[in-house]
Amino acid sequence: MVKAAALYIVIVISLLIAVISASLLTVAFYYRLEVQKKARMDKLLENVQSGTAIMLSEGFTKYDEELILDLYGDEKDSVILSKTKWGVFDQFALKTFELKDTIKRSFFSGTIFTDQNAIYLADEDRPISVSGKTTITGNGQLPKAGLKQAYVDGTPYLGKEMIYGTISDSGRDLPPLDETAIKKIRLYLDSSGGLDFNIKDSVSNSFQNKELIYHLADLQKIGAVKVSGKIILISDTTININADTRLEDVQVYAPAIVVESGFKGSCQLFATDSIAIGKDCVFEYPSFAGVFKPEDGKMQSKVSLGEGSKFSGILLSYENKRSDLQTMVSLGKNCLVNGEIYATGYIKLERDITIQGKVSAKRFMLQTPQTLYENYLIDLVLNRKILSKYYLSSTIFKREKQEQKILKWLH
Repeated sequence: MVKAAALYIVIVISLLIAVISASLLTVAFYYRLEVQKKARMDKLLENVQSGTAIMLSEGFTKYDEELILDLYGDEKDSVILSKTKWGVFDQFALKTFELKDTIKRSFFSGTIFTDQNAIYLADEDRPISVSGKTTITGNGQLPKAGLKQAYVDGTPYLGKEMIYGTISDSGRDLPPLDETAIKKIRLYLDSSGGLDFNIKDSVSNSFQNKELIYHLADLQKIGAVKVSGKIILISDTTININADTRLEDVQVYAPAIVVESGFKGSCQLFATDSIAIGKDCVFEYPSFAGVFKPEDGKMQSKVSLGEGSKFSGILLSYENKRSDLQTMVSLGKNCLVNGEIYATGYIKLERDITIQGKVSAKRFMLQTPQTLYENYLIDLVLNRKILSKYYLSSTIFKREKQEQKILKWLH
């Protein structure tokens, strides 16, 4: 005879088996879902790499248009690609998706900097003189009149070689810039539209979104705020950027821009008249500061970097047609520049400046209490070889081969 308790035990065991079986089936179901999702995400990541390779290729040239691709023709691997100008750099956005799974990526690109020249000086039939502790490391494109040693304030040239590299002849003008990029920059310099800038604390905009344009109508000073992302600031008058302002990846356009001493950030500054950067500022890579003189401009357009400041990126002054008051890039004492300096006019130098990269100009200037020296390099360290191998340049410089790489991943 079977006891009644045995039936109770059987029922309990059956329930336990049923619960365990249901749990195993549930775990197997969700495990399968996760495996499928992982497989989709792996495939999407592969599509990101494929889409990135397409965008960085030489054939991907169109700006401001979305390109929708089915990568393998099976209607399962869709990517949306776009390319826009962000100041002097290219900005790419990519979106790849399958079902509800989506991956978005955005980045700046730059051109591989293969130029081994440390200096380019346009040939105006005058030599360039070196004195004091000047050292030039890297190749040079110089006037046919060449290099010569000089005494300045009773001090001779102290180096063994006048240039540690090869010398070739320069042309009458500087290598040309990309006019398409300059036209777009001038459009923003002439623009006056946008949202009112009434930010009290911070504002950020993803590079997956459309750019936000703020017009600083009556505001002449940007205070202690943080502005980051795909944002453009435009003003009709002088903009003063406070030392406590935090700018990251934004563009600023104005007739004149003044950056207070002690500022730290990464941004792109564009002006028609002047950009004055104070003492002990730090501009992180990739930054840009450039003046673009109007054809009817009556004043000397100038970028000046204050004493003890550090700039990583590109300093530039440009005019389409040579004027009596040529554009200028001016560097204060003890400045450090990592990158490139390009001036369609003059580069004015103080003593004890270090430039890790390349300089291009029509003429160099140095002012002492006694004399104005032209085409003299005094106590200057100019070294192309210690520029970081990861440094990428801008497509604003026209080169025979514009091979691009990812410069910075963006949010």
